Amino acid sequence: MAVISPNQRISAIKEARSRRLDLPRYLHLSGGHYLLGLVVILCLTSLIALAQTGVVATKGYAIVDLQAQRTTLLRERTQLQARQAVAQSLEHIRSRADTLGLRPVAPDQVRYIDIVVADERTAPPTP
Repeated sequence: MAVISPNQRISAIKEARSRRLDLPRYLHLSGGHYLLGLVVILCLTSLIALAQTGVVATKGYAIVDLQAQRTTLLRERTQLQARQAVAQSLEHIRSRADTLGLRPVAPDQVRYIDIVVADERTAPPTP
């Protein structure tokens, strides 16, 4: 373990004090440096504002395209609903059946079958 003597501690404090006193000399900016810093800051904020404007404009164009696509799809849906209504109409079904050569069922062609399902509790056991 190293032991620090009081003289070493004082010299370290003096070195830190001298560095602290020299620091403003490194950071001393003249009027030209302040102006240059201000120009750089203004340029950066202008670039940020310009980038945000570009993003907003791009999103605006995307929104317009999506709205146009929505309008097109709504029109197509309306046309498909109209075609479905025509296809499901009774007159259309009759004309299509006539085209295919189908005819209505005669009453003597109809047969009914009664199906009786036995309940397991009442059915006789099978051997």
